[in-house]
Amino acid sequence: MIEGINNIFKGNNDLIKSASDNQNINSSFSQLLKNNLNQVNQLQRQADNLTEDFVLGKTDNIHKVTIATEKAKIALNLTTAIQNKVLNAYEEIMRIQV
Repeated sequence: MIEGINNIFKGNNDLIKSASDNQNINSSFSQLLKNNLNQVNQLQRQADNLTEDFVLGKTDNIHKVTIATEKAKIALNLTTAIQNKVLNAYEEIMRIQV
């Protein structure tokens, strides 16, 4: 499970380091953000589909459902924590007097 979360954010430093100008950094960051949010969404959809299959009796593997649900939950919690850190950093920057 941890490996999956690490894979979500793996390579971030390479993207930022390889950017040669501001435009590349902005587009790389926005693309990275979109990709990671899509991956979190995909985990949530997969968990929802497995839960629905379990409720409808299409599958009886509760372990798979539980694992998928926990992966989606952890990914969403991580995304929320990152969002809060980014907002806090933005607010901090806005308080800086020039």
